[in-house]
Amino acid sequence: MNVLWFMTDQHRADCLGCMRPHYAQTPNIDRLAAEGILFENAFCQSPVCMASRASLFTGRYPAAVRVRGMGVLPPAETTFPEVLQRNGFHTAAFGKVHFTPEQYVRNELHEESPTLDWRRFLKMAGIPPIPEDPCKERYGFQTYVGCEDILQGEFKKWLKEKGQSSLLEGKPEKWSAAGPGDLYVSHYPSEYHPTTFIAGQAAEFIEARKGQAQPWFTFCSFVAPHHPFEAPEDQLARYDAGSLPLPPTAGDVEAALIPSPASDAIGEMCRYPEDVQRRLILHYLASISLVDDGVGRVLSALERSGQKENTIILFTSDHGEFLGHHGLLRKPSLHYDETLQVPLLIRLPGGQHTGRRVSDLVELTDVHPTLLGLLGLPVNEGVQGIDWSSPLRSGGPIGRENVYADMFDLEPMRFGKRFGPYMAVQTLRTKHWKLNVYPAAGPQYGQLFDLVNDPGETQNRYADPACRDRREALLWCLLQRLYKNTDPLPFWLTQF
Repeated sequence: MNVLWFMTDQHRADCLGCMRPHYAQTPNIDRLAAEGILFENAFCQSPVCMASRASLFTGRYPAAVRVRGMGVLPPAETTFPEVLQRNGFHTAAFGKVHFTPEQYVRNELHEESPTLDWRRFLKMAGIPPIPEDPCKERYGFQTYVGCEDILQGEFKKWLKEKGQSSLLEGKPEKWSAAGPGDLYVSHYPSEYHPTTFIAGQAAEFIEARKGQAQPWFTFCSFVAPHHPFEAPEDQLARYDAGSLPLPPTAGDVEAALIPSPASDAIGEMCRYPEDVQRRLILHYLASISLVDDGVGRVLSALERSGQKENTIILFTSDHGEFLGHHGLLRKPSLHYDETLQVPLLIRLPGGQHTGRRVSDLVELTDVHPTLLGLLGLPVNEGVQGIDWSSPLRSGGPIGRENVYADMFDLEPMRFGKRFGPYMAVQTLRTKHWKLNVYPAAGPQYGQLFDLVNDPGETQNRYADPACRDRREALLWCLLQRLYKNTDPLPFWLTQF
């Protein structure tokens, strides 16, 4: 049995055509959902790339893996590809893995390609090397072609091989793109876009595995639709910007709903004219449509090579995007559903439970143990997620009573007001209620939303006397989750 794992970055759960209905044009992903199981209420454990990915690939909470925002995933952690490699799989990653910091690689190591060699970070920090373990090299990935937000060395080499070096001239830096809201038409046509490069590399790998007995794991991870909001002209032409509705909360932002210092990020969307707001949405959706084209290309390679019915296929993202909701853009540390809820679908071989929709709550921590369960492999020690493989096979009930997410105070690492500061917040969400606690704001401030009667999260009931008992019950439940989420592994006697 093989595993094909698609991943996007900063992809809202509702921006898929299969999510009843949406303007996003994603026919290939929609087909996967129709052939598989769609989780309508999947939530990440931190709306920041590196913390979420570290949690997702280990099945453990960000605090347990010691990646609370940006940083290096500790090599002592056991990743999903490491487990598979130890069990005879060939493991491969194409695109954005993001277990190591891009800015550090570029500015300190002076390299243009991303690296998964954590030993180099230990050396730079003056930490002695640990014993060699082939399964831990590059976090378990044996084949790796990286392409991330600013580290695109492999992609640039590919462009030169294709005779397209001119496309590299005058390209803006990813984090400081010209134009309001990081908004511009891509310098790359669709056929030479990083999204297409990533999909092509994954497709070539899969076709090359045809007829081989060794099982494989392919991680096809797109940078899109992460900001900047850029897409090629032909993808933009698939949509009519004028017909795209603005979010209902785009211009109706209450400062009282948002604690300081996160209020620095309030209202960015509102500062742009409506035509710019619609263009931001247009570019975001067009970027997703290009990803969908890439997914289709990889799936075609899987089918052509005769491996589809021997492959588990998964699609998800690390976190969401505000895209104008609550007047916000990107992902400042405000735990509304727009940034916490993510797409998640799984297709099992043989057409098992096609078209099933799971409406109950699941976490991204559940992906690691569930995939291992589907492969018949034991779940490694320290995993905190739930293995749903048995009810996935049987069609039984799936879902948690509540999900947890957090953000740690990253004020020393803030990227400036246009990205918004990252302040500490702990979140407990049930199907009916959501509680957000901001420790720095003091006990008098929090957020409590009745998601049944207020799905847009516009009425903060935290200080409402009528909700006092509900608030206290959720605070107690949050305290229990904080205790249960502590690392179940023994304390380390040494660093490794």
